[in-house]
Amino acid sequence: MIDLLDIMRALADPTRLRIVFLALRLELSVGELVQILGQSQPRVSRHIRILDEAGILKRRKEGSWVFMRPGPVLSDGKLAPLFADVDISHARAFQRDLQKLDEVRAARTQMAAEYFAVHAKEWDSLRSLHVAESEVEQAISRILRSAPLGSVLDVGTGTGRMMELFAAEARHFVALDNSSDMLRLARAKLGTMDGDIAAKVDVLLGDFNHLAFDDGMFDTILFHQVLHYAQHPEGVLAEAARVLAPSGRIVIVDFAAHDREELRTVHAHARLGFADELIADAFRDNGIRLTQHLALDGGALAVKLWLGQKQDIAPRIEHSNLRIVA
Repeated sequence: MIDLLDIMRALADPTRLRIVFLALRLELSVGELVQILGQSQPRVSRHIRILDEAGILKRRKEGSWVFMRPGPVLSDGKLAPLFADVDISHARAFQRDLQKLDEVRAARTQMAAEYFAVHAKEWDSLRSLHVAESEVEQAISRILRSAPLGSVLDVGTGTGRMMELFAAEARHFVALDNSSDMLRLARAKLGTMDGDIAAKVDVLLGDFNHLAFDDGMFDTILFHQVLHYAQHPEGVLAEAARVLAPSGRIVIVDFAAHDREELRTVHAHARLGFADELIADAFRDNGIRLTQHLALDGGALAVKLWLGQKQDIAPRIEHSNLRIVA
């Protein structure tokens, strides 16, 4: 139940109003809010606590960072129209905040560029071993867009590429990774996306061995070049099957089984690709039927795509081998 008095008291302070306007535009850390508002962290934290207790904002902890986003009072649509209709073009404090917000977005983008500059050789060495990523993304797109995406979980989102490609078509999109550095890259991309799309996205820190979600919560689950980092991939897929809704789909994109030992020693791959039998068995053991299998050849490593559907309602398995000449 909404406590109107708590809401009115929370919004009666000008700084808290500024925080709400900012959070409606971009999920921000406490440190970023301190930077934008030019106030001390204890003072900003106190304002955040009041807004959180009133249900206006929601705090989300990610490692040692705390991020703010619209809470239930705003996300359920009751108060959001009021903020959408307010003209702040002549409010100097709000205009300064928006300029600072642009600086935060730019800083995130710069951080992402610097990260890629440092790690470019690693990415390039991996990409040179397999078919062009554009071909892989086209194959993923053909598979996913054959049915509505619904609520999507992107496990091991990394830099957020799947978010860029598919968040617009999802009802809700969760980008999950266990690396805070990677999530900062994904969040930098989120800050450049259309506001209506970004509002549907949650960028979360989490472990694919223990997904902090309710059973049957997602209609579509993606594993894009992440399962080879799992020490126990069968356990990871069992956990994914738990949070997959009835009739939901799971898509795995990874390498076929190979013997490139340097990927284990240099790039920390726990598994050197996957045989079709392992994926099929893991699916079957968790009530998922393998419905489509693609192989993309075009380098030293073949990229495989496996599509599974929960419950025994899926069509027959289709095998396709697409050979792309490098």
